[in-house]
Amino acid sequence: MLSRKRVTLSIVSVLISAPLMAADNPGSHLHGQANLQLAVNDNQIDLLFMSPADNLLGFEHEPRTTEQQQRSGSVTDWLKTTPLINSAESTCTVQAAEVQHQSHDDGHAHGGQQHHADIEATQVLVCPGLKKAGSLITPITVRFSGVEHLNIEWVGPDGQGATRLEYGEQTFKLGR
Repeated sequence: MLSRKRVTLSIVSVLISAPLMAADNPGSHLHGQANLQLAVNDNQIDLLFMSPADNLLGFEHEPRTTEQQQRSGSVTDWLKTTPLINSAESTCTVQAAEVQHQSHDDGHAHGGQQHHADIEATQVLVCPGLKKAGSLITPITVRFSGVEHLNIEWVGPDGQGATRLEYGEQTFKLGR
Protein backbone atom coordinates (compact mmCIF):
# COMPACT_ATOMS: atom_id res chain seq x y z
CA MET A 1 0.00 0.00 0.00
CA LEU A 2 1.31 3.43 -0.95
CA SER A 3 1.99 5.93 1.76
CA ARG A 4 0.24 9.30 1.74
CA LYS A 5 3.57 10.94 0.90
CA ARG A 6 4.05 8.71 -2.18
CA VAL A 7 0.51 9.40 -3.37
CA THR A 8 1.05 13.13 -2.92
CA LEU A 9 4.34 12.93 -4.83
CA SER A 10 2.66 10.90 -7.57
CA ILE A 11 -0.15 13.40 -8.05
CA VAL A 12 2.27 16.30 -7.98
CA SER A 13 4.23 14.58 -10.74
CA VAL A 14 1.09 13.91 -12.78
CA LEU A 15 -0.39 17.35 -12.20
CA ILE A 16 2.82 19.23 -12.97
CA SER A 17 3.91 17.26 -16.02
CA ALA A 18 0.56 17.16 -17.80
CA PRO A 19 0.11 20.94 -18.20
CA LEU A 20 3.74 21.25 -19.27
CA MET A 21 3.27 18.57 -21.90
CA ALA A 22 0.02 20.19 -23.05
CA ALA A 23 1.73 23.57 -23.41
CA ASP A 24 4.33 21.97 -25.69
CA ASN A 25 1.72 20.08 -27.69
CA PRO A 26 -0.69 22.25 -29.72
CA GLY A 27 -2.73 19.11 -30.47
CA SER A 28 -3.62 18.88 -26.79
CA HIS A 29 -6.16 21.70 -27.26
CA LEU A 30 -8.96 19.78 -28.92
CA HIS A 31 -12.48 21.13 -28.91
CA GLY A 32 -14.93 18.62 -27.50
CA GLN A 33 -12.29 16.97 -25.31
CA ALA A 34 -11.36 17.65 -21.69
CA ASN A 35 -9.07 15.99 -19.16
CA LEU A 36 -9.56 15.16 -15.50
CA GLN A 37 -6.66 13.90 -13.36
CA LEU A 38 -7.20 12.52 -9.87
CA ALA A 39 -5.04 11.58 -6.91
CA VAL A 40 -7.08 9.50 -4.48
CA ASN A 41 -5.93 8.79 -0.92
CA ASP A 42 -8.13 7.75 1.97
CA ASN A 43 -11.03 10.22 1.97
CA GLN A 44 -9.34 12.91 -0.10
CA ILE A 45 -9.21 13.56 -3.84
CA ASP A 46 -6.86 16.11 -5.37
CA LEU A 47 -7.89 16.85 -8.93
CA LEU A 48 -6.98 18.85 -11.99
CA PHE A 49 -9.56 19.56 -14.71
CA MET A 50 -8.42 21.02 -18.05
CA SER A 51 -10.60 22.01 -20.98
CA PRO A 52 -10.63 24.33 -23.96
CA ALA A 53 -12.70 27.35 -22.92
CA ASP A 54 -15.03 26.81 -25.88
CA ASN A 55 -16.23 23.50 -24.33
CA LEU A 56 -17.41 25.29 -21.19
CA LEU A 57 -18.17 28.85 -22.29
CA GLY A 58 -19.01 28.56 -25.97
CA PHE A 59 -16.22 31.04 -26.85
CA GLU A 60 -12.44 31.33 -26.50
CA HIS A 61 -11.87 35.07 -26.26
CA GLU A 62 -12.12 37.52 -23.38
CA PRO A 63 -15.82 38.03 -22.54
CA ARG A 64 -17.07 40.88 -24.71
CA THR A 65 -20.74 41.12 -23.82
CA THR A 66 -22.62 41.18 -20.53
CA GLU A 67 -23.99 37.72 -21.35
CA GLN A 68 -20.47 36.34 -21.93
CA GLN A 69 -19.22 37.93 -18.70
CA GLN A 70 -22.10 36.36 -16.80
CA ARG A 71 -21.46 32.97 -18.42
CA SER A 72 -17.75 33.13 -17.58
CA GLY A 73 -18.49 34.12 -13.98
CA SER A 74 -21.13 31.41 -13.61
CA VAL A 75 -18.81 28.69 -14.97
CA THR A 76 -15.94 29.88 -12.75
CA ASP A 77 -18.18 29.87 -9.65
CA TRP A 78 -19.54 26.42 -10.53
CA LEU A 79 -16.02 24.99 -10.94
CA LYS A 80 -14.97 26.46 -7.57
CA THR A 81 -17.98 25.24 -5.58
CA THR A 82 -19.21 22.02 -7.20
CA PRO A 83 -17.31 18.82 -6.42
CA LEU A 84 -16.15 17.50 -9.79
CA ILE A 85 -16.09 14.00 -8.29
CA ASN A 86 -18.59 12.31 -6.01
CA SER A 87 -20.01 8.88 -5.29
CA ALA A 88 -23.33 7.38 -4.29
CA GLU A 89 -21.77 6.32 -0.97
CA SER A 90 -20.20 9.70 -0.16
CA THR A 91 -20.88 13.39 -0.29
CA CYS A 92 -17.68 15.14 -1.28
CA THR A 93 -17.07 18.71 -0.23
CA VAL A 94 -14.70 21.20 -1.81
CA GLN A 95 -11.98 22.11 0.68
CA ALA A 96 -9.94 24.24 -1.73
CA ALA A 97 -10.37 25.25 -5.36
CA GLU A 98 -8.78 27.48 -7.95
CA VAL A 99 -9.85 28.27 -11.50
CA GLN A 100 -7.58 29.83 -14.12
CA HIS A 101 -8.48 31.12 -17.57
CA GLN A 102 -5.42 30.89 -19.82
CA SER A 103 -4.96 32.33 -23.30
CA HIS A 104 -2.32 30.88 -25.64
CA ASP A 105 -0.94 31.73 -29.07
CA ASP A 106 -0.69 28.38 -30.81
CA GLY A 107 0.09 29.53 -34.34
CA HIS A 108 -3.14 28.00 -35.67
CA ALA A 109 -6.07 30.05 -36.84
CA HIS A 110 -9.35 29.65 -34.93
CA GLY A 111 -12.06 31.72 -36.57
CA GLY A 112 -9.49 34.11 -37.97
CA GLN A 113 -7.69 34.46 -34.64
CA GLN A 114 -4.30 32.97 -33.80
CA HIS A 115 -4.93 31.93 -30.22
CA HIS A 116 -6.86 29.58 -28.03
CA ALA A 117 -7.99 29.68 -24.44
CA ASP A 118 -8.14 26.98 -21.81
CA ILE A 119 -9.77 26.72 -18.42
CA GLU A 120 -7.94 24.86 -15.69
CA ALA A 121 -9.54 24.03 -12.33
CA THR A 122 -7.95 22.40 -9.31
CA GLN A 123 -9.89 21.07 -6.34
CA VAL A 124 -9.13 19.35 -3.07
CA LEU A 125 -12.14 17.26 -2.08
CA VAL A 126 -12.91 15.54 1.20
CA CYS A 127 -15.19 12.55 0.71
CA PRO A 128 -16.19 10.64 3.87
CA GLY A 129 -16.71 6.98 3.00
CA LEU A 130 -14.73 7.23 -0.23
CA LYS A 131 -12.96 3.91 0.40
CA LYS A 132 -16.32 2.11 0.23
CA ALA A 133 -17.32 3.72 -3.07
CA GLY A 134 -17.87 1.20 -5.83
CA SER A 135 -17.75 3.87 -8.50
CA LEU A 136 -17.32 7.60 -8.86
CA ILE A 137 -19.55 10.17 -10.51
CA THR A 138 -18.65 13.40 -12.32
CA PRO A 139 -21.18 16.08 -13.30
CA ILE A 140 -18.90 17.53 -16.01
CA THR A 141 -20.25 15.49 -18.93
CA VAL A 142 -23.84 16.45 -18.15
CA ARG A 143 -23.25 20.11 -17.20
CA PHE A 144 -21.24 21.02 -20.32
CA SER A 145 -22.60 19.88 -23.68
CA GLY A 146 -19.33 21.01 -25.31
CA VAL A 147 -17.46 18.22 -23.48
CA GLU A 148 -18.02 15.33 -25.86
CA HIS A 149 -15.16 13.22 -24.43
CA LEU A 150 -13.76 13.39 -20.90
CA ASN A 151 -10.43 11.63 -20.43
CA ILE A 152 -9.93 10.61 -16.80
CA GLU A 153 -6.63 9.47 -15.27
CA TRP A 154 -6.08 8.56 -11.62
CA VAL A 155 -3.48 7.41 -9.17
CA GLY A 156 -4.15 6.05 -5.68
CA PRO A 157 -3.14 3.51 -3.08
CA ASP A 158 -4.49 0.68 -5.26
CA GLY A 159 -2.67 1.74 -8.42
CA GLN A 160 -3.38 3.90 -11.41
CA GLY A 161 -5.63 3.81 -14.41
CA ALA A 162 -7.57 5.71 -17.01
CA THR A 163 -10.94 5.77 -18.71
CA ARG A 164 -12.93 7.92 -21.08
CA LEU A 165 -16.50 9.14 -20.66
CA GLU A 166 -18.68 10.34 -23.51
CA TYR A 167 -21.18 13.20 -23.25
CA GLY A 168 -23.92 12.26 -20.78
CA GLU A 169 -21.94 9.45 -19.11
CA GLN A 170 -21.18 10.22 -15.47
CA THR A 171 -20.04 7.05 -13.73
CA PHE A 172 -16.68 5.29 -13.75
CA LYS A 173 -14.73 2.84 -11.59
CA LEU A 174 -11.21 3.24 -10.35
CA GLY A 175 -10.52 -0.43 -11.03
CA ARG A 176 -10.35 -1.49 -7.38
